[in-house]
Amino acid sequence: MTSGQKTTPASTALKYALLTGTLALFAGPLIWMLSTMMKTKAETYKVPPTLLPERLTFEAFDRLFAVQPLMWKWIQNSFLISVLVAMGAVVSSSIVAYGFSRFANKYRDRLFPIVLLTLMIPPSIMMIPSYVLFTKLGWIDTWLPLIVPAWLGGAYYIFLFRQFFLTIPRELDEATYLDGGNRWTVYAKVIMPLSKPIIITTVIFAFVNSWLDFLGPFLYIKDNEMFTLSVGLQFLIGQTSQDFPALAAGAFISIIPIGLLYFFAQRYIVEGVVLTGSKG
Repeated sequence: MTSGQKTTPASTALKYALLTGTLALFAGPLIWMLSTMMKTKAETYKVPPTLLPERLTFEAFDRLFAVQPLMWKWIQNSFLISVLVAMGAVVSSSIVAYGFSRFANKYRDRLFPIVLLTLMIPPSIMMIPSYVLFTKLGWIDTWLPLIVPAWLGGAYYIFLFRQFFLTIPRELDEATYLDGGNRWTVYAKVIMPLSKPIIITTVIFAFVNSWLDFLGPFLYIKDNEMFTLSVGLQFLIGQTSQDFPALAAGAFISIIPIGLLYFFAQRYIVEGVVLTGSKG
């Protein structure tokens, strides 16, 4: 704010009113979900509805796992797939980005814009060709269509890594070569250890995208025991469509890993994203 501007009580009140409204808009559904999962089933049908439960109870979780014994299996499936996807995104995208940021080649500056152009392709356009390809490979009803593409590089993650690698001084590369190292040594011993913020950022983005992915598992997986949590919760709606506390409990379970990731690693996310824009 410039020195010539003064804050009036009206402008301050308006600012706080807008902030409160925005908070209610984003936090309201979360608060309602937490309230619903701690209510009894009968309370959710009361008119008018109440925000706070009459008594706190976690019976909804017991009913959830009683109705669907595969819940733990679905959680384990989602976690395993998301971890493998995050690992693949870091390994493959960082290697490609290392080439774009460190290797001198006359085609480098022409290929990188093409990689970025792939971000403009709507996923829905690739849905049918991908399904046909995976069908011919015999990958339907397996996790391979969900995991393997992550190990082939992602345009957005390649961009993030490439921009971050450009901020690392090339003098470190030269010092490594003088000590007898090679390009792989530079990548593994110099570049990656210095790239902790962008690695954590990529892990979080890839993990969350995989954890929340519904369409991919829904298309490729037919066996109930191989479902991910997102597909399993949709399947659960048909079984407990009237049990709102149980459904809220399932939704709460699905957001726990995401909340923990963002809570403990938000500093690295900000640092990683900010540094990717410091060089062109």
